[in-house]
Amino acid sequence: MPSPGPLELIIIVAIIAIFVVPIVLIVAFARRGRPGVVVTAPPRDPALDALRTRLASGEIDEAGYQRTLATLQAS
Repeated sequence: MPSPGPLELIIIVAIIAIFVVPIVLIVAFARRGRPGVVVTAPPRDPALDALRTRLASGEIDEAGYQRTLATLQAS
C-alpha cells in the first residue's frame, strides 16, 4: 500500500478538523455552562456517634441507648 502524499494528508487533517473540532467545542461549552452537582454528606453529630459506639461495644444496653438518644434529640 503506497503512503499518502502531502495533498492526501492535508485532506485527512481537514476532514478531522471539520468533524472533530465542532464536537469538542460543543462538549466544552456544554460543560462550562452547567456546573457540576456537589453532593455532601450531612453533618455528623459526634454525640450520636459516641452513643452508637457505646451501644456497639456493649457498654450500654438498648434501653440506655433509647433513653440517651431521646435526651439528645430533645435538646
